[in-house]
Amino acid sequence: MNKNIVLLLIAIFVTLFSLGVVFLPWINILLSVIYSPLDEETNFLVLGLDKDIQNTRRTDVIMFLNINVKNREIKITNIPRDLIINNSKINSIYQKEGLGYLKELVENFVGKKIDKYVIVDYDVVKLVGDRIGPIEVYVDMPMKYTDYSQNLIIDFDPGIHYLYGEQLLAYMRFRKDSLGDIGRIEREKYIINQLIKAALKKDVFTLAKVFKEVYESMDTNIKTSELVFLATKFKDGFSIKSYSFPIKYDVNGNIYPGDLSKLKEFFSSKSLNKVDERYRFYIVNNTKNQNRTYNVNLHYMWKAAGYIPEDIYFMQNTNFLSDTVYIVNEEVKIEEVEKIVKTVHPKRNFKILLAKEDLENYLILIDTLTKNRNYPDLSVDFVVILSQ
Repeated sequence: MNKNIVLLLIAIFVTLFSLGVVFLPWINILLSVIYSPLDEETNFLVLGLDKDIQNTRRTDVIMFLNINVKNREIKITNIPRDLIINNSKINSIYQKEGLGYLKELVENFVGKKIDKYVIVDYDVVKLVGDRIGPIEVYVDMPMKYTDYSQNLIIDFDPGIHYLYGEQLLAYMRFRKDSLGDIGRIEREKYIINQLIKAALKKDVFTLAKVFKEVYESMDTNIKTSELVFLATKFKDGFSIKSYSFPIKYDVNGNIYPGDLSKLKEFFSSKSLNKVDERYRFYIVNNTKNQNRTYNVNLHYMWKAAGYIPEDIYFMQNTNFLSDTVYIVNEEVKIEEVEKIVKTVHPKRNFKILLAKEDLENYLILIDTLTKNRNYPDLSVDFVVILSQ
């Protein structure tokens, strides 16, 4: 949720300054006055507050972002709000212990020092959704929930929906399914990309107005001039990578921090840009070879061809008898995907479809994976299913 805001601010500035380069020859003079440089790498803590109920406000969103201006790369992890720390849920720490203690906890999780913070509430999400909507959203299951104390009504049937502020917020807040908070996090990651796409399609005047309203609604130590600096560095494009926060369960279903070593490695490693990072995708192993060795070999086959999948999942489902690719991001060309899969698997014959054109089977795919405790990122560009 709040991550939407940080990335949206960058998206807004990207468009503003791309237009400025064309129409305002004096923009470089202006920038030299109003921007403030940031270090090559800057770390952000983004917090999203829920409604004030009986003087209680919890952090429904706790997100860490690592922004590298040299590589034009943004790395993200979203910390589950129900994570147990010292016998309390982490979403209560901000109010009980303050921002300083919460920052210290997150720094220990990721192995990085936090430089900047952003705190927003739900009203900002509604504002952004109303100003740049409608946002196209795939709903993969019935979503029904009512909480009158928070004025929250969630009522979505499976299918494609076009959402504005209030509805978008309801979709993002839903967590009454088998995945709970983890499922909510995955939906938020999906909405990030959808919001950025919508923002970049808006005209400069709309974006300027949205930015002003959003910035005035935030509690942050980020200067406007620092955001201008980020815009100048990111105006030619950037990549976004996310890493699911490691968790473990106890016998009662409570969640605790898991093995954090891989998370720290994710944020400490430098991207060498030796692979094609234009596309985000995952692979579903629906073959008879349901073993880790086969999946490892798949990973290295794709890496050798210059593409790295977000993840590779095991699955056995008779609905998918042929090798299939579902394109989730409509801006990705079928011809490009066909070229990619043929490069890696020249002997396979793939059926390549837009996910929304075969929505029933695509939803069966997502449902099967989640029932097996696999939580795929819904904001990928395409999904590769190997069945033969």
